[in-house]
Amino acid sequence: MRVAIIGAGISGLALAYYLQKLGIAYDLFEAGSHVGGNIRTLKVHEYLLEMGPNSLQSTPELKDLVRELKLERELVYASSENEHRYVLRDGIYTKLPSSPFSLLSSNSFSWKSKYRILKEKDIPPADIDYETVAQFFERRFGGKMAAYTVSPFMPGLYAGDPEKLLVKKALPKIKELEMRYGSVLKGLVHQKSSFVRQKTFSFSKGMKTLPKAIAEKLISLHLDHRVEMITRNQGKYIVSCASPGDYDTEEYNLLVLALPAYKAAELLQYTFPGLSAAMQNIHYPPLSVVHTVYNRKDVTHYPNGSGALHPALESAFATGSVWSSSVFDGRCRPHEVLFTTFVGGSQAPEKALMRQPQLMQRVHEELSALHSIATEKPNFQHAFLWQHSIPQYDMHIEDAHTLAKDLEQEGLFIASNWQSGVSVANCIHHAKELAHKINLKRPHVLNS
Repeated sequence: MRVAIIGAGISGLALAYYLQKLGIAYDLFEAGSHVGGNIRTLKVHEYLLEMGPNSLQSTPELKDLVRELKLERELVYASSENEHRYVLRDGIYTKLPSSPFSLLSSNSFSWKSKYRILKEKDIPPADIDYETVAQFFERRFGGKMAAYTVSPFMPGLYAGDPEKLLVKKALPKIKELEMRYGSVLKGLVHQKSSFVRQKTFSFSKGMKTLPKAIAEKLISLHLDHRVEMITRNQGKYIVSCASPGDYDTEEYNLLVLALPAYKAAELLQYTFPGLSAAMQNIHYPPLSVVHTVYNRKDVTHYPNGSGALHPALESAFATGSVWSSSVFDGRCRPHEVLFTTFVGGSQAPEKALMRQPQLMQRVHEELSALHSIATEKPNFQHAFLWQHSIPQYDMHIEDAHTLAKDLEQEGLFIASNWQSGVSVANCIHHAKELAHKINLKRPHVLNS
């Protein structure tokens, strides 16, 4: 049995790694000369800049993977300040409660709002078709809770709009608590250990360390091999790809697309037009990532935490910032502060597409106002645009999920964050499960 995997982002890399451990023959094709997909780290002067994910939450798969790749010595754990997160409220940063139950002792909400939160346990569950994140939390906890404690996370996690993201897709564990226990609060009590925040970590040379280390272990990784056509013949997949000075065509029993939906759709438009059309409807909003560095002495309100979220109600320019130098050492020089700011997403795509000089100036002005920064310009600034950032788990993704599941019977599989979940941990967990699912299709397993 041979498996073709297209795309060497973290999902494709992890799947190839797990298939290799199981002794399953594969070929992993990557159109570019680099691996990692959305995981992208730049070293510019003395600054370590993350364009994509800034950190990882420890999971069993990640722990095992780090150990197997012998990356323990390169681990960098987040500082204790990482526990503190803030939300912009009435123009001022307010610390977010560390848990749902600490809301009740927080000064951020009135007693009326706290009483409404407590009443959640008495509200009957409801399985509402196409219920959005905003609608779900307003129904169960009230508007204030939705606006200032949950909705701000959606632009941060998905570059998305809580008024459009489906709760059962974007936050499936939370929806499951309601349906299983009749209440989110009751469910959190029963499954408290499942929602304990795990250790946050990165690597001394940045997030690119992980995909690079996986790639170095793979024996059948083909860089600079662009797949141009996929056809089927007698139940097998014919993969045609171009490489420098050559053109190859190979047959495979199974096909795995580890690509963004809009790229995968191009390859499937003749073989599986239905799934291709559904994937074209998945929205990837533009998002700009702006890194800004100041002298520590010029920052009056020094960031003491992991970062801040900006609810739409506040009409801020950015959706929020990660206070990178407060979370991890070695991201800038010791006398400096590094902010990683996110602009755009589904709620304000036009901002992400601004000309970079104007974009960086607006970010500098907002950081200066929020942190009382006493300098006319930063020491350093860098902007990066994701023209297609994070897939939106809204109503348009459902058809693609359904069709992709059905086509597994045809030997076609998806290993991508538009199906597995958007976090690196989700992608690796899904890749490991998919490798074992593929293993069950081996002839000696089927005949045993």
